[in-house]
Amino acid sequence: MLPVLLAAIALCAVAAIVSDWNEARTPLFKVLKPLTTILIAALAWSAPESGYRDGLLLALGLSLLGDIALMYESNGAFLAGLGSFLLAHLVFMLAFLHGVGHYTPPLWAAAFVLYGVALGTILVRRADAPLRVPVVIYALVLTGMALTALLRWQALGGVTGGYALLGAALFVLSDSALGIRRFVGRYRGAQGLILSTYWGGIACIAWSAQGAG
Repeated sequence: MLPVLLAAIALCAVAAIVSDWNEARTPLFKVLKPLTTILIAALAWSAPESGYRDGLLLALGLSLLGDIALMYESNGAFLAGLGSFLLAHLVFMLAFLHGVGHYTPPLWAAAFVLYGVALGTILVRRADAPLRVPVVIYALVLTGMALTALLRWQALGGVTGGYALLGAALFVLSDSALGIRRFVGRYRGAQGLILSTYWGGIACIAWSAQGAG
């Protein structure tokens, strides 16, 4: 069953990216985009029952709402998507800390913080005034999500820690690419980069539930 589900996720993701390579928001894309995230949620659902798995499912549900909002171009839709993903990241953070007994990150975790500060500074300077505070808050929460994934990897290792950290790193890359496209300027292949790293990220996070105790 799992190989079939993984293949379906990959095929659906590739089809969605190809259908919206030029960012035309085709009707097919509007079906395939949420469907890919739903399939990834099914991957998390297939894991053994645990508090960690349940937290991931809630976060993936919020991510699905963000997916739908970000298919539209208005500032209102962008803020709705930003809010949904912000809540998703907060839930991811709580999930990543499930079963982690201590919260002392390694020194190199500062790289995540420096990256978050640099990205937030670049984007907030380009954002319209009403969006600046939400962008700053989102950058802080995104950084926190990456740090809690790092704590999970440090404390638990294995599939649950390794894939959580890899997924969080890909999610950060995806949100960075999205922010640059939104506030700095469009660039060739942006949609492919944003979606491939996003789905790769949440798929890794969903898979991390397979190794949760």
